[in-house]
Amino acid sequence: MKSVYSKEKKEFYISKCETAVKALRSREFDAMWFGSSDEAVKKVLEIIPDGLAVGAGGSVTLQETGILDSLSKRGSRVIHHDISMGLEKTIQIRKEANACSYYLTGSNAITMDGDLVNIDGVGNRVAAMSFGPGVVIAVAGANKLVPDIHEALSRIKNVATPINARRVGIDSPCVKAGKCLDCHTRESICRVTTIISQKPMFTDFKVILIAEDLGF
Repeated sequence: MKSVYSKEKKEFYISKCETAVKALRSREFDAMWFGSSDEAVKKVLEIIPDGLAVGAGGSVTLQETGILDSLSKRGSRVIHHDISMGLEKTIQIRKEANACSYYLTGSNAITMDGDLVNIDGVGNRVAAMSFGPGVVIAVAGANKLVPDIHEALSRIKNVATPINARRVGIDSPCVKAGKCLDCHTRESICRVTTIISQKPMFTDFKVILIAEDLGF
């Protein structure tokens, strides 16, 4: 059932996006926001030229918005791994994705001050965000916007990680507990933490915010 306060929630998300975009631009990111996923997808298709291979990190947001499907239907070759691949294949695909000129990704959390905070198990996604592809496009829903780095890390460890571990079939301790237990087990997917506090020097880094709930 649709919430009776959906209008107020949407307006709140818009105000958060507007504030975050200003902060991101002050950090040299090419930041913008849209009211809907459809608008954001249209913008991404405008940014990425036809005929180029596009790399993508593992991201529920990219799946939910339909960006990857839209690129594929247009004829772009989208290079991204999925959980059905074997180990050798998924490593190969990750490396190919990171070598693309354009790279699409989500972000686990973005602070209202303009920091992109992410935690990876393998590290391919955060590596591509930092260096490699000429153009990085990070897409995130307004639910990923948090006040500061402390809240970003808390959100990732206590919300995003337990759900993502369950999604990919990894039985880490947080899956059962429903919160971070600060484990250092073999099953842990919290292995590489990055905070991008300013646009990396040699990367055209675009951040697209959407005034919707997207991803985990």
